[in-house]
Amino acid sequence: MEENEKRCYLASFDGVPKAERNPAHCQRRDDGSHIYTEGDYYEWWYVDCSFDNGYHMVLTYHYRNHFLNPIIPTTQLMIYRPDGKQTMRFALWKPEETYAGPDWCDVRMGDSWLKDLGGGRYELSMVINGVGARLHLKNVVPGWKLGTGFNYKNEETGKVAGWVVPVPYAEVEGELILKEGTIAVQGAAYHDHNWGNVRMHEICSSWYWGRIHHGDYCLDYGWVLPRDPEAPVFSPLLIARGNEIVLSTNIMHTELKNMTRDPKTGKDYAKSLLITTDNLGVKMNLTIDTTRLVEALQLPKAAAWDQFYFRFLGDYRMEIEIDGKKETVQGELLHEFMVL
Repeated sequence: MEENEKRCYLASFDGVPKAERNPAHCQRRDDGSHIYTEGDYYEWWYVDCSFDNGYHMVLTYHYRNHFLNPIIPTTQLMIYRPDGKQTMRFALWKPEETYAGPDWCDVRMGDSWLKDLGGGRYELSMVINGVGARLHLKNVVPGWKLGTGFNYKNEETGKVAGWVVPVPYAEVEGELILKEGTIAVQGAAYHDHNWGNVRMHEICSSWYWGRIHHGDYCLDYGWVLPRDPEAPVFSPLLIARGNEIVLSTNIMHTELKNMTRDPKTGKDYAKSLLITTDNLGVKMNLTIDTTRLVEALQLPKAAAWDQFYFRFLGDYRMEIEIDGKKETVQGELLHEFMVL
């Protein structure tokens, strides 16, 4: 692979590995629509929540869902209960039933919406077949964009893939709407936004992703393996303490350990991960051990081969040192593995 092509996979910092303290790249506009008129245009807004009552919830507003063929609008939600039971809902929409504003996050799909109210506040509503949520989010950690916000950018072909995290960590409250009734909830939330004009399986073969909210600490990571084995790994990492982003970098390493084969799909995945970084006075060792597989799905046929999605609950232990101050924190996280 030529050096120019390798740089496309390091587009966050214009083709080089880099680390920053206290970045201020993320703008409100980054969470607006990025509509492309050519190529395999896709775009989605994702939210997940961990509630104090032990419930977890994931909602996705797929303005154009490139995990389907053809690419069409969909919404979906998953609710994971403390007893291990789960609920999934999925809805299809016509393009004329959807809207996504260009200046900030203002997404409407049928009777569901996600909206940036300004000042780090968001509201959302999604109810599908009598199940869903109405929630309010208030940012604790400022929005994060790794450098330029592109995890792939090819100047010659015009192909791009973008990603921004407007809500690395927010306090969330509202209500979960369940078949047996409505319950009040509060806890922690995360929101990111993806877009591009080339199907992601053309660029990458798989990824591991997860996020941690624990007291003063917030961490978001990705380990995105390229389709071409000669290309560099895309490895975004955010570490925040309080309301300060103390490290934003694509310089980190993930060791995949305890490989396990899922009997349902026949796919191998790492049950344990060791994530490390040492940059600009920030050192971190993060160990993740999966405790429960909560989702194992074969995706609809959007490629010539089969694609899969896994979601896990796991225990983590993070040893972190910031400017000489050392701490150890541990808890539970939601993390995922995508096979493209």
